Amino acid sequence: MVQDVTPEEAKNAIDETKLLFVDAWAPWCGPCVALSPVIEELEQKYSDNADIGFIKLNTQEHRSFAAENNIVAIPCILVYHNGQPASFEIPNPRSGENVKTDRLVGLRPIDHYEKVIEQLN
Repeated sequence: MVQDVTPEEAKNAIDETKLLFVDAWAPWCGPCVALSPVIEELEQKYSDNADIGFIKLNTQEHRSFAAENNIVAIPCILVYHNGQPASFEIPNPRSGENVKTDRLVGLRPIDHYEKVIEQLN
């Protein structure tokens, strides 16, 4: 099960994990709840790879984390690579064109996350 962490625990995980996905969510957010099984599946699939990690952070409880990370819509998966915000290309859900970003916003299919892993791992 993906661990729900505090901002301090997230900072430690960011520093200690080569490729980390931080699921910024809230319990009242339907798409966040719908995304949870996808993140759980990814964590299970990559559980044998210590370089890849998945954590959750409740933005309702930790509003300052959301503000500091410019989270304006949830679900928002922040991606960190070697302790820094990642830079990767992913299809824009509306246009289909690739965009360069450090996060995945909204409910996305599992293959979008796997594309990020392929690019950064």
